[in-house]
Parts: sequence; structure tokens; C-alpha cells
Amino acid sequence: MARAKKKQVQTDDGWTVVAGSGSARDDEGSSDQLQDARPQKVVNGLTVEKLVDEFRDMEKRWKKTSCARNLDKMLSLKDWSVRNAVCIGIGSFSLDWEHRYRSLWQLVLFTAVAGILTPENTNLSLHAQEPAFTAIDAAFLATLNISVLTSSIQDHISTSSFVFAPFVDWFLLLPLFLQAKDPELYIGNEVLDNYRAFANTQEKREVLAECNRLGKAFRVGRERRKVPDFELHGSALDGLVMYWKDVDSDEE
Repeated sequence: MARAKKKQVQTDDGWTVVAGSGSARDDEGSSDQLQDARPQKVVNGLTVEKLVDEFRDMEKRWKKTSCARNLDKMLSLKDWSVRNAVCIGIGSFSLDWEHRYRSLWQLVLFTAVAGILTPENTNLSLHAQEPAFTAIDAAFLATLNISVLTSSIQDHISTSSFVFAPFVDWFLLLPLFLQAKDPELYIGNEVLDNYRAFANTQEKREVLAECNRLGKAFRVGRERRKVPDFELHGSALDGLVMYWKDVDSDEE
């Protein structure tokens, strides 16, 4: 959560996409400039087939990393009752923007974890929602049996869900996607019980009390672990944490 100084690009639907480093936006930050900064064009010559090949190559590289091995050991120690997985706010894999590969590596993590959680001879139901998805993104995800939703992905979150929300900002994550939810596994930003230091806009201050309450409630009865260090990309997974339900563990 210490990664406060990032330029944020706001989508028309109000979601926030991390677009690089820079000064944090204040109350009177230029919304128009952020809108204009959104990536607009698909990578030249990119097709679904090329994107699939790119992803499969990254999967092979992933399996050879210590991050993949350590994550598998960590998650395989627990008996899971996960039946579906949702991916929220991962960013576009096809738009020509500087964090395209970060989004792809995060997708590699999402599918790898889903594979670890899947009971033998069964399949998880996989869903994703991201305002920046293109038609190529949706077709690509379909090849991975991930269905793209345009709204209300929170309706698919239950006590038997794996929720993956890489770097979705707290003032969106908690009230929109985790309120009244109790997922089996969550991977994303660290969940805090006090966001006062990060409530630097009027929009965030308006939901501060609610988010503090939701964050505190979410942490109760959950074990927290850091996603292992990932050597192939400096920022793709750095800072992500995992929470899973464990009634015998104390709140950290």
C-alpha cells in the first residue's frame, strides 16, 4: 500500500487503471488530462492467435520461476473449497500501453492459482471484468475459458470464490467488490483497517469511514501471506498479498 505516487487513469465507468509513476492526484487534479492519457490503440499487428502464443510462452517461463514453485507449495498445503474465480481490474492485454506485459503476467498468476485450487477432474468457473478490455482481449480470454462480464462481477463472488484484484484501489475494491462478501481466497492489495493516510481526494474521504469498517471486518479470521518475489518482471506482482479464511489464525 506504500505505492502512493502513481499516475491514475480513470475510465468512463469510474475504475482506476495504474498508468505509471508520477505525482499523486489531488482534489483538483486534472480529470481531463487523465482521460486523455488512456491508451486508445491496439498493438499494431496483434491478433488473438499472437496473443495466445505470447501468453503460452509466458506460462512456460513462469513455471520455471521460484515464485511459481513457492506459490504452489504455499497454496497446496491447504484444502480448498473454491468453485469459481473472478479477475477484476487487470487492465488490457492488447492496447498499446506501457503496462501490457504487467497485465499479462498478472493473468499468468491468476490462471496458475486457479489451476492449483481446482479439485481433480473438475473445472472452476472463471470470469473477468475490466472496462479497458478490447474485442481482442475478450476473444483471447475466451480461449482460456474465461468469460468477460461488462458489469456486476461482484454478483459472482461467494464464500467459495477466488477473487483476484491486482492493484484495484481500496476505495473501489472494498465498497464495490468485497462488501458483504466472504471469498475463500483473495489476492490483491493489502487490506487495511485505516486508510486515512490515503484518503487524498474528496471522493476517497467520502467513503473513508465505510472502507475502514469493511477493511477491519475483512481481516478478521483471515491469514495473510505475501505473493513470493517474481524475478521476471519488477512490478507485475510486487506488493500483492493473499488472504484466506482461517478461523484459527489471529488478525495480523
